Amino acid sequence: MREPKPGEVAVLGCGAFVPGFDGLAGWMRGEASAAHEAPAARIVPMRQRRRASPLSKALADAYADVLETAGLDPVRVASVFGSALGEASTMIGLLDQMWTEGETLSPMRFATSVHNAASGMVSIATANRGITTSLGADYDTPAMALLEGIAMVLSDDESVVVCCGDEAPPEGLIPTGAGWGLMTAAIAIGPLHRAPASSAILSDVLLAAGTLELAPVLSALSSNPNIGLLDLVRAIQQGKEGRVSLDRGAGRGFSVRLEAPEE
Repeated sequence: MREPKPGEVAVLGCGAFVPGFDGLAGWMRGEASAAHEAPAARIVPMRQRRRASPLSKALADAYADVLETAGLDPVRVASVFGSALGEASTMIGLLDQMWTEGETLSPMRFATSVHNAASGMVSIATANRGITTSLGADYDTPAMALLEGIAMVLSDDESVVVCCGDEAPPEGLIPTGAGWGLMTAAIAIGPLHRAPASSAILSDVLLAAGTLELAPVLSALSSNPNIGLLDLVRAIQQGKEGRVSLDRGAGRGFSVRLEAPEE
């Protein structure tokens, strides 16, 4: 591995949950699997899993996928979770319960309605002691989560998992026809000086046009606010180089520079 330039980090692994596919590997091969239509969240104990939303479960699956491919210590690794809407479906359900039905709210349901529900659930399930944070930035969520993760790697000299996703939005929350389907993606990044020579390199999350052509995906995925992270994961898996757009036109136009590993 060459000497790092300022702002560069290494890609250590990737993961994803796309409904109907067995993890990132299944999605990259295009092999549909009826057994994987719903997220499983197997890294989460059954008791916590039962009350988790589909989004939290899907984020847990992408997180577990990237931990396996990157070979990271689940107890130590830091993480950034990104979601444009977070647990909006659960929260709106609680508000309806409180204001429309006049019922007393369950503390357990409230705990799963906050924006950092998935990061908390995953941290507890893996006994993680690393830093974890959650953020939302509308269609720029992948860019801001990646920027946060890169900053953490550069400041702490430790590996970070960036995991983003959103489930289908609640009816009436966004304009008709502007919805999307469930999707999550994750990428593990770390210090370049400790990474394998085969690692791809990321840097320069900027307001700049992407140079790589984006592959067609189902409309339910292309509209998801986090499709940019899945596009980056695909480009990494295919060994591409260039600037990768971190949204498909709905955000402000952030992209990241991707450099393929040395031969």
